[in-house]
Amino acid sequence: MKKTLHGLLTLFMVLVVQLSFAQEKTITGTVVDEDGLPLPGVNVIEKGTRNGVQTDFDGEYSISVPQSATLVFSYVGFATQEIKVGSSSTLNATMVVDAAALDEVVVVGYGTRDKTDVVGSVAQVSGEVLQDRPAANVIDALQGQIPGIQIFTSSGEPNAIPSIRLRGVGSLGAGSTPLILLDGFQVDSGIFTRLSPNDIEDITVLKDASETAIYGARAANGVVVITTKTGRNEQDPSINVGVQHGFSELANTDFFESFMNTEQFSNFRVDIGQISRENMDAILAQNNADTEWYKWYYKDNAPTTQFNVSATGGSKKTKYFISAGYFEQEGLAFRSDFNRYTLRSNITTDINDWMKAGLNIGFAYTTDQDNPYGSNSTNRGLSLLAAPYFSPINPETGQRYEGVIPGWNRYDPVYLAENNPYDRNRFQVNPSGYIELNPIKGLTLRTAVGLNAFDQRETFIRLPSYLASLNNGRRQERFRRDKQITVSNTVSYSVTLDDVHNFSLLGGHEFQDYDYGLFGATSTGQTDDRLVMLGQGPSNRDVEQEMEEWSLESYFGRLEYNFDSKYYANFTVRRDGSSRFGRDNREATFWAVGARWTAKKEAFLTDVEWLDDLVVRANVGTSGNSDIGNYNSYALVGTNQYQGQTGWYLDTPGNPALQWESQRSASVGVEVSLIDRLRLTVEYYDRLTEDMLIDVPYPFTSGFSEVTENTGSLKNYGFDVGLSYDVIKGNSDLNITPYVNFNYNQNKVTELFQGRDYWIIPNTGVSWVVGQPVSFFYPVFAGVNSENGDAEWYLPNEDPDQVVYNREDPNAVTNQFNTARLQQNTGIDRYPPLNGGFGLNADYKGFYLQTHFAFSVGKYLINNDRYFYENPTQFSGFNQSERVLDYWQEPGDQTLFPRSNVQFTQFDSRLIEDASFLRMKTLTVGYNIPSSILDSTGFMKGAKVYVTGRNLLTWTDYLGPDPEVDQNLTLGVNPNTKQFTFGIDLQF
Repeated sequence: MKKTLHGLLTLFMVLVVQLSFAQEKTITGTVVDEDGLPLPGVNVIEKGTRNGVQTDFDGEYSISVPQSATLVFSYVGFATQEIKVGSSSTLNATMVVDAAALDEVVVVGYGTRDKTDVVGSVAQVSGEVLQDRPAANVIDALQGQIPGIQIFTSSGEPNAIPSIRLRGVGSLGAGSTPLILLDGFQVDSGIFTRLSPNDIEDITVLKDASETAIYGARAANGVVVITTKTGRNEQDPSINVGVQHGFSELANTDFFESFMNTEQFSNFRVDIGQISRENMDAILAQNNADTEWYKWYYKDNAPTTQFNVSATGGSKKTKYFISAGYFEQEGLAFRSDFNRYTLRSNITTDINDWMKAGLNIGFAYTTDQDNPYGSNSTNRGLSLLAAPYFSPINPETGQRYEGVIPGWNRYDPVYLAENNPYDRNRFQVNPSGYIELNPIKGLTLRTAVGLNAFDQRETFIRLPSYLASLNNGRRQERFRRDKQITVSNTVSYSVTLDDVHNFSLLGGHEFQDYDYGLFGATSTGQTDDRLVMLGQGPSNRDVEQEMEEWSLESYFGRLEYNFDSKYYANFTVRRDGSSRFGRDNREATFWAVGARWTAKKEAFLTDVEWLDDLVVRANVGTSGNSDIGNYNSYALVGTNQYQGQTGWYLDTPGNPALQWESQRSASVGVEVSLIDRLRLTVEYYDRLTEDMLIDVPYPFTSGFSEVTENTGSLKNYGFDVGLSYDVIKGNSDLNITPYVNFNYNQNKVTELFQGRDYWIIPNTGVSWVVGQPVSFFYPVFAGVNSENGDAEWYLPNEDPDQVVYNREDPNAVTNQFNTARLQQNTGIDRYPPLNGGFGLNADYKGFYLQTHFAFSVGKYLINNDRYFYENPTQFSGFNQSERVLDYWQEPGDQTLFPRSNVQFTQFDSRLIEDASFLRMKTLTVGYNIPSSILDSTGFMKGAKVYVTGRNLLTWTDYLGPDPEVDQNLTLGVNPNTKQFTFGIDLQF
């Protein structure tokens, strides 16, 4: 019986094998990218088996599999794709770039790592996220994209540079901007407006101590690394052309449309006794317009144009990327625009088996100008004060007034722009190069040099024909040169022992040298618009010159170890020496220790199918900050003129004891991936800044108002969260992935100078209180007394740094306003605790949709505009917000404003507004034209068309022009804009 059963089983197995071989077939095909270029090295694997091959140089493959099999195509930087075999013998695949897949290789300090080998917190955004955005600054597209990094654009000027903060404000006195690196070398934040977004491969943010400590004192506020594109070895030449055109308008008009029209304003002036009805009617008889002045001071449909062309490719040993770009955006305010021309050439070559070299050269030439009439200027910033019954149109000509607008008595904004021309042009150069030697296996010697330099020229002219200064022209010329050279030398060695012990050691030396120089000249008295050179101005001739320099020298090292790619640890140390500090305090040492556990590789988790990955990391370390003036530690002298002779005076007190601001930080994080769809990252951090570099106030009897000292401490703590989920993915033509990122941060002042419990920063409304966040200090408005119409304010506590909680006591108020006596802690935080973004990426058969929203919660601003626009008794005859119509008139009235014969608005807590906002940052809808259509052309490899919008929608309760301003106080801001653009990208 056993023999019979055994025989039957054997026969059955033979039949199964024969059947299987009968169904097995050879599948061939070609794998290409979205541009139609062949992809060598793509893994083609029979799903559920180890049967697999790789594509060759031409992207072709051949594999034998059963007819019922499914082929899995995978390649670094591209989304994994599955295709069922079926009856076909030819299966071609087009790999789609996947931003998540690109994260597999990330930039870290002085090198790159596979993401699975990175110990610390690193976030990377693909350059594709930055492309096709209708804004001059490339990092604007990152707002809300990375948890932990806060980006605000405070102005609608096309050349505006956003503010950047990582995990809160790192210092109360020194800078809080992260270290910015371009291809490994330090640059300033202005680089974001001088780069073409199409040149960027990716932007990486290093957030915790284990990754930032290698940069020492410069990295106290994190590191942002910009990597530009390169070609690929053995890649056929490819040419890409992109064209974009669109227009801009105000992002949000709620504020501008909240002012009174002619009927409202004229009646209001009569009602409050500001003017008699007869006199008002006489004015209206001569001026019967109903002007919306914002439409006069801000243009509509201002054009934006962008053009890019690039060539990329590579041979067996050399790869290259060459590009040129042009960007032009006209601002909404007159005399506001930006033009940028860029050129880049990145070349890398393997000279021989043990030596390679690379050279990146980036050029940018920009011309730009800002509208100067913000803040307290009624020529734009406060132009809405213009009475609506006046008109900017000359009734006799139907055109703009050439000069003063009657009634308003201000110059027409176009006339101002034309008669006060201003131009600023800058030539930026960012070359960098390296030579790398690999004399033995695992050993790398590298020398790299980078330059960040620009020449800038400013020309300001007041034409002699300008009516405000007739026959008295003016010209000012200023020339500036900045140059920063960085030289770094590193040696690294990597070795693996017993196949499980992986060691990597890095050591290096770096030197930076910075020089700045400026000179300029001014003259006045020119009498002819055709002759406005400096030499034609006989009066008020003046010259100026400035010079500054600093240097930094550093030694650093890093040891990394991992056991079987499961347990990781690294140790970093760096010693920096800066010229900004006194001789005895120039040097300081910073360090960090980090660990990572790839828990998914544990035996008890490897078979858990629903858990794709689980990583736990922790680190602790120190860093420093020297982001202050170049000579704060030195006592300096200045010169003046007295009776025709040069005099000397003590200009700055100096502080020879000045030293590095220090920071200790620690963090712990978890990354988890579930069911091949859900990805979640949560990180908690705690950072303490001590010996802060603060300008400490001193009595004027000392001869100086302040001295820079190391004093006080500040704590930041919070968490970052990133979450994405593939709602639909895989074999279908439809893919949908929503995501959300946010950071929650709290700051707390833990110590101040001179034993103080609090300090109110003069003329800012901001205070530092020990034990509390950075807060607003202002008189606290108690409301309007409903019986007599008086405005009332709460009396402060005995200690004004303590918030007045009992605000129901009728005896704890006063109707006598006095800033010095009433200012107190409002309990309102200066910095928003919650910032982030969310969005959606989707595609279907060539169509794609990308939308992203950015938000800030708990953000507050002092809205100084309202002091002018809600104060009719102080600014008689000037238009006001409709809100002032809600004023007290008789006992029992519950109103916003007091009675009409007193000042409506003071500088008090009413002006501190909740500026939280939600903004649709981008929306892109596009279509990738199928290769089946493009193949018929014989020369076109790829094409897409798209429509992009920026800042399309804004939700906020803020009453001012723009809630995104990143300051304590805003007045006359040039508000953010929304853009609509159409674009087309072609590849040949």
